[in-house]
This record gives sequence, C-alpha cells and structure tokens, in this order.
Amino acid sequence: MKKIIIISLILLIGCSNKESEPMITKEDPDQPIDELLDQEEIPQEKEDPEVEFILEDEIITLNTDNITILGAYLNTVENRDRAIANMKLEKLELDRLYLLSFNCSSTTCSYLLLDRNEPNRSFLVDDLVYLKEAIPSPDQSNLVFILDTSQGDTWKVFNLEDWNTVKFEPPPPSEDINIQSAEWLDEESIIINYQQISNNKEQEMIITEKQEQLFDGED
Repeated sequence: MKKIIIISLILLIGCSNKESEPMITKEDPDQPIDELLDQEEIPQEKEDPEVEFILEDEIITLNTDNITILGAYLNTVENRDRAIANMKLEKLELDRLYLLSFNCSSTTCSYLLLDRNEPNRSFLVDDLVYLKEAIPSPDQSNLVFILDTSQGDTWKVFNLEDWNTVKFEPPPPSEDINIQSAEWLDEESIIINYQQISNNKEQEMIITEKQEQLFDGED
C-alpha cells in the first residue's frame, strides 16, 4: 500500500504556489538541543506544517505546505510523529542542497532533493530504493545518484540548472550489477566500476549522455 501511495505522489508537482513562504529556512541554533527537543514534545492543538531538523551546525525547517509530495505523504501515514522521527535530512557537498530520506523500511527509503536557495523547489529522486551515493560533477552542474534497487544497482543523472534528469546510457541489459564506484571523468562522462552479480566478475564502463536519434524523413 505504501508503494502505491508514494508512486502516485511522483505525479504530483513538487511545489505549491505559496512562493512568498520559503520551503526551507536556515538558522543557527541559539539554545541547547535538549530544550528544542522538549519543545517538540509539547502537544499541539493543530498539526504544525513545519518539520524541523537539527543538524550539526544549523537548524533546517521544512514547510510541508510548500512541499507537495512530503505534505501528501504525511497526510497518509497513521502516525505522523513516528514518520517524521524516521526521516533523515543530510546536507550534500553542494552548499545549497539537502537530501531528505523518508518512508523508510529496514532496507529502502524514498529520497527528496531540496534546494535551499530556490523556495518551493524539490525533486523526488526515487521511491523505495537505497541511495548509495550522490556525486557532483566537476563544475557542480550535475549529480549522479547511485541507486540500489530490487533489480540490482543503477544510476540516475540530474542537472541542477534545469532541475531535471538527464538521459545517460543505462546499465548493461538483462544483467544485475553491484556498483563498486562511480567517478566523473568530465562534465559529459562518468566511469562506472561494477561487479556482475551472476559471476562476481568485475567490469568497467564509461557512460555518456544518451543522444536522441534524429530522422529527417528522407529515403
């Protein structure tokens, strides 16, 4: 049931029209962590749309009214507080970006990429997978996500400027692989080191952006 709900949320727009309210706010902690945790335990008459995460050197507040996928997910769970407690917010190497894991089981999560500099901008990386790595390109214009799925490992390349996925060459067809490492060679190519699950053979391949075939209609 969880999977059906989250897959349906992929079709939703990941932001609302409330552009005047920031999706993410950043502030420095100005009181002890214990006091902040005690405040979170105070019963609220009305559910607060804001979800707060205390990181090592900052407090990040997400406004779920402005993150459609996250807000819809929290509206479907039986225990909202438990669902929030199981979430994890990670600050990526790129200063403005955060990765939120939610809807987690023992081995998988759903992952939401969040941009602090652009109010209301988010992207559902994938649903019910394990994200092994998020690696920025040399000029930090792209991210390659290394994903462990039920069909073996795969990857997804995301362009930060366009805020959309980029079609790169897929993994070898009809073959489950375990990706050992991935590294950007330049802005247009990535070297993937992987192991074939069937025979434990180590392989290497270089992937580039998949070019669409053009047809001019001439014979």
